[in-house]
Amino acid sequence: MTDAPVLVLSKGEFHHKETFGRGTVNRGAVLLECTWDGGVFESGVMLGGLFRSGTFAGGVFWGGVWLGGTWKGGDWEHGFGPDGRYHPRTVHP
Repeated sequence: MTDAPVLVLSKGEFHHKETFGRGTVNRGAVLLECTWDGGVFESGVMLGGLFRSGTFAGGVFWGGVWLGGTWKGGDWEHGFGPDGRYHPRTVHP
């Protein structure tokens, strides 16, 4: 048995106010005001919303709230960290 993703979000998709958990991989979708609770964010845009857990490996995080997870790469435009404070473009988790 493999650890294949259960749900793959692709380039051109748009999701609004949805929740994504473990087993989800974002490969280009735009997430507006969504909750990311596990999985791997490889590319795409997370605009607003909550990043609770998982790995941010690429893409753009813009204006959301970072509560936990692992930052491996990508572009942090701005957002709020787990400390509740605003973090500018130069300060990602």
